[in-house]
Amino acid sequence: MTEHEEAQEALRGLRQVIVDDIMEASDEEILAQFAEDIGSPNENAARMRALFEKAALLANKGRLHAARAGVAASKVSGAGSPIPIVEARARLRQVLDAHAHNKTFTLAARKESELSDADVLDMLEVMRELGLLRTRP
Repeated sequence: MTEHEEAQEALRGLRQVIVDDIMEASDEEILAQFAEDIGSPNENAARMRALFEKAALLANKGRLHAARAGVAASKVSGAGSPIPIVEARARLRQVLDAHAHNKTFTLAARKESELSDADVLDMLEVMRELGLLRTRP
């Protein structure tokens, strides 16, 4: 065995002794060692919770900004030629009536009168993308 291999073997033995020592220690002993080395476990836990909350808030703010940007982009792209809502509801009714026999159209989708204006416009856009509705000339 070379000198390097002997050193590696000694380090493995030392590592195992340390792991065994930690595994055999009681919770009280670990907390006492933590308090001696780092400080109060309760204060450290409070700091960590505050860091996690801050990280969650930052992530949520990032998602909110992205959503706002998406809404703003949608408003800009959809502002070109808005369809009157009465016409949109009539077109939606026509498509739903034309596909009334199709079981993939749910009962909820057939109740056009209960949909908000935004829902009607969204459904028309999806139906256009699916090829169920031709774009206006």
